[in-house]
Amino acid sequence: MQQQRFAEALPLFLRIIENEPDDWSLHYMAGQCYRFVGDISGAVKCLRTAASLNPSEPQVRLAMGTALKLAKEHGEAIEHFKRAVELDPTLFAAFSGIGDAYLERGQCDEALEWFAKAAEGIVDGVTEEVYRDKERCFMEKCIDGKKTLVLLPYAVEKTHEALRSNPAYAIVKNNMGVCLMGLGELDSARDQFRESVEFIPDGFDYPDPAMHLEDIG
Repeated sequence: MQQQRFAEALPLFLRIIENEPDDWSLHYMAGQCYRFVGDISGAVKCLRTAASLNPSEPQVRLAMGTALKLAKEHGEAIEHFKRAVELDPTLFAAFSGIGDAYLERGQCDEALEWFAKAAEGIVDGVTEEVYRDKERCFMEKCIDGKKTLVLLPYAVEKTHEALRSNPAYAIVKNNMGVCLMGLGELDSARDQFRESVEFIPDGFDYPDPAMHLEDIG
């Protein structure tokens, strides 16, 4: 499975499950294998079992929501994504999953709200990590007689670099643009698409925002 040889891993997991049917992690991994080989019904079945055995595992809920979304069971998918968020408020893929499900149902307002939460969470997580290096990120200055911490250029550059290290932020920004385009807010959509283009990691093939910019002119 770590080598992404899912078709070969799947029968091995199923064989082990026969002897260890109560191990939720085996059902979870088998479900993921089913999904990656394109058997969505098999994925849903295994992941349901994993969720019943360990209802408090956020990654299982995320995987379940993803499989159900692929099965076009958007309502139930949203329920599992929201449960994942409750269990782990930093699981931003679940926020995006909710947005995706609402967008596929044509509910652009709701989708935009969840994509925006995902983007905000990603930025908050990155800045928290970058700003731990306080000496390089801040400088104390006296402004109007008061000591104030001033953000240094290093912090801005490092945050930008960190956001470009993973395609998640660019994808969420593109999806926000799609929602705004669906709502007829074209100027705001352009802003989101341009930001998405700016944050696409080097070497990552993601033409969507540029194509959307061409479409709306």
